[in-house]
Amino acid sequence: MSSEKEEGSEQNQPLFQPNEEAITQIMCLGFSRNAAIKGLFYTGNQTADQAAEWLLENNDKNLDTPLEVDLQNLSDSSDEDDFLTTESFKMVFVVNSELNMGVGKIAAQVAHASIGLFRNMIEDEAKAEMLMAWGHLGETKIVLKGESTLQLETLAAQAAALHIDHYLVQDAGHTQVAPGSRTVLGLFGKVDDVDRVTGKLKLM
Repeated sequence: MSSEKEEGSEQNQPLFQPNEEAITQIMCLGFSRNAAIKGLFYTGNQTADQAAEWLLENNDKNLDTPLEVDLQNLSDSSDEDDFLTTESFKMVFVVNSELNMGVGKIAAQVAHASIGLFRNMIEDEAKAEMLMAWGHLGETKIVLKGESTLQLETLAAQAAALHIDHYLVQDAGHTQVAPGSRTVLGLFGKVDDVDRVTGKLKLM
């Protein structure tokens, strides 16, 4: 009898258990509880800051419907989307702050990193499917603050050792920085994998 109760209690547990403290912080920013839960789900249930950034980037979506509606829509998708799983992906950009780049320069370098990553991955069928799954789940993008060129190179080496797709931008040096400067490191992969490399860095 006890085993039956245990099995029943497991079945009644929600598929996703969000961080309640983070939900409170996000709701203080003016988002609904449903929106806060979605933000946490699509950013790997990490921090309120990351979830809020995702919500701001995806404010064109219906954020106030329950998460279960999104998950049901995914499960009802066509056969070509069967590769989608509950695993979340994200693209992270680490900006070299020692270069003191302006806002416009940083935006351009982040764009270079994004395009470089995409081009490197799209030719591989398995990686292209990861990108498609990422697209279905809101295309989470996080910009983090790196301390120096040495740190970016170290993080790139760690990503390579963990087989995480990455792209280190070397600027041509036409404006603001010297030729060959390492400006931004872009990484893409499963949330937990990427966090093994960049999880301790702060948002820009």
